[in-house]
Amino acid sequence: MCGHKAVEVAGVCMLLMVQGDIAGLTLTHLAIASKTGLLGVFPILGICTFVADAAIHASHYPGAFTEAALTGAGAFVFSLVVSYTRLGKKIDRLAEPFTAGQPI
Repeated sequence: MCGHKAVEVAGVCMLLMVQGDIAGLTLTHLAIASKTGLLGVFPILGICTFVADAAIHASHYPGAFTEAALTGAGAFVFSLVVSYTRLGKKIDRLAEPFTAGQPI
């Protein structure tokens, strides 16, 4: 159900870890971003992503929490953008059977 949110978080995390240089992505970056993504999908996505990123690895930018803050904000914005696209709506429809009858 939250898999797409984990991917959104991990995608932003990977992009920021390599400072936009996609050619520099490695399996280590993927592993770190995956951990951040899994931890970042809790109810308050941006805040949880910030905490997860700060806990998983050090910042690649000046300041101890700069990258974590950027990752949290980026994941939040990316999540909002995806949720308003056709893809986001399709993902939500796919998740409906799992949430049917549950209070929101």
